[in-house]
Amino acid sequence: MQSQFIKDLITLPGFLIHGERKEGERWIFELSLPPHCPICPTCFGRTTKISSKRKQWIHGYTNTVGLFWIELPIERRRCQACFLTFTVSYPGLPSHSIATESFQHWVAQLCIGKTIQEVARLLQLAYTTVERWFYQYAPALLPTSNPTVVCVDEFAFRKGHDYGVAVMDTQTRNVLSIASGKNEEAIVEALQPVASKVKYVVSDLAPAMRKAIEKVCPKAIHVLDHFHVIQLFTDALERCRKYLAKGGTKHGSVRRVCRLLSQRPEKLTEEERQEVRQWCQESAYLRDVYQALQHFRYVSKSQTRKQAETRLTQWFDRYLFSDCAAVRSIAKALITRRDAVLSCIVFSYSNGPMEGINNKIKLIKRRGYGYRNIQRFTLRVRLETSITF
Repeated sequence: MQSQFIKDLITLPGFLIHGERKEGERWIFELSLPPHCPICPTCFGRTTKISSKRKQWIHGYTNTVGLFWIELPIERRRCQACFLTFTVSYPGLPSHSIATESFQHWVAQLCIGKTIQEVARLLQLAYTTVERWFYQYAPALLPTSNPTVVCVDEFAFRKGHDYGVAVMDTQTRNVLSIASGKNEEAIVEALQPVASKVKYVVSDLAPAMRKAIEKVCPKAIHVLDHFHVIQLFTDALERCRKYLAKGGTKHGSVRRVCRLLSQRPEKLTEEERQEVRQWCQESAYLRDVYQALQHFRYVSKSQTRKQAETRLTQWFDRYLFSDCAAVRSIAKALITRRDAVLSCIVFSYSNGPMEGINNKIKLIKRRGYGYRNIQRFTLRVRLETSITF
């Protein structure tokens, strides 16, 4: 029973177990191969053994034992035909390493969700060794994906200074690529790996986003995020609220006024709707922006593309030459992105999941205390967002 337990623990069924011993704090399992005669790797002839020595590799870890090692004989052999001298190697046991490949792969998996320093302290290994194993085996852990709908958004490495662009698959919530910067070149670099497969691209209203998407994904449909479109109206309402000093300076009162102005009228009580009507009568600016917002929400309720096109055209005809400067500015900003706004109404894709991923990217950045280059940071983010243990 003990022998079977050791076989299950070591997971090397092709080797024979001769025993185990403890040297200091290390448990070592003595293994060997069944009797065999390795052939020459050049001429495939018979070989003879010249010398033999035993070598140890780290092979596993348990909470009670800690690291445990395996020990195997390493033979030097000579071919009887071509006289080639070589060292016998075993699959999965690198000759120039202190650990087996399975253990290195396990350590790379263990680093997902933890810092490399934390894993190195847990296993009592050198930080540089764990770091080398992680970046050697981590790329193989990345899943393959064929995204058809992606979200593109920027995030801050450091507010006001350094920014990056991330591309996420909306179906799997996996980050596909990251580029440094937030200009058109950075967005093009981030979209390049998925440009040939993607059909829909969701983004905000940044001009660089539109230019990069048209350049890299000319056949993809550009969909504006509905939240960012509505934000144009809510920002104008917030400026008006500050100018009219509605809500005072108390946080609770300000939040209440913002909610009444941005909420749909059907979700308000009769008293709240009457209060909003009174504010609109006091300010023509507030009335025009509020009416434009509610009319656009009516356009967003369109059931078919044809109905959406008709309603959107009517909206532009009404507000593109409005007396209110804020409404004209919003209409001009949307008419330059008419197709993307129409796709925003027709399709239900949103950039909301990407905003949550941005927060996770910032947490990974802070937890790692900086990364050597953008490639390693991208690898860490892709692993954290794509693999769940």
